Amino acid sequence: MTRDAIAAAAFQLTLEKGLDHVTVEEISRVAIVSPRTFSNYFSSKEEAVVSAGAQAPERIVPAFREYAEALPPLEALSEVFADYFMNRTDDQLDHIRQMLALVVQYPSLLDVQAARFGNLEADLRTVVAEHTDTDEDTEMYPWLVASAGVAAIRAALRVWGSSEADGRERLVKLVQEALSLFSAGLRVPR
Repeated sequence: MTRDAIAAAAFQLTLEKGLDHVTVEEISRVAIVSPRTFSNYFSSKEEAVVSAGAQAPERIVPAFREYAEALPPLEALSEVFADYFMNRTDDQLDHIRQMLALVVQYPSLLDVQAARFGNLEADLRTVVAEHTDTDEDTEMYPWLVASAGVAAIRAALRVWGSSEADGRERLVKLVQEALSLFSAGLRVPR
């Protein structure tokens, strides 16, 4: 709960004031913790901002593990990501859109977000290797599938986030389209 409170304070202050005008001390004060407690949970204000509302790996990886039992990996990823985004509330989708805007506005957030995506990719790679009887250290397949899954999410989120009119159905469609393009060998569109 403390971690969530700090992240929420960092995110809200950044929305209100801009990242450059927010300090760790101010985030700590709003979250009702000491700066030392802040540093027990986050290494920087950027990490705290990007962590706000971030639950994807904790939900996606176990769900992927289940779907991977019955489906090829890219299909399983498509189902998992579709379920994940379809089950987000309107407030959660607004939060995602706001986070995307902040990442575009403040490039220092992009590095932290990329690290989070890297962690998700590593977790997905392990599951792919387990379910395809491949070696994640020496074979390309788990690397490429996990990379494709994360690339699909990142691309879909960027396209979706650029239009305020797009809703959850559009986001799910974009994710499914991206993974379908990978499955089809990423052929040139006609």
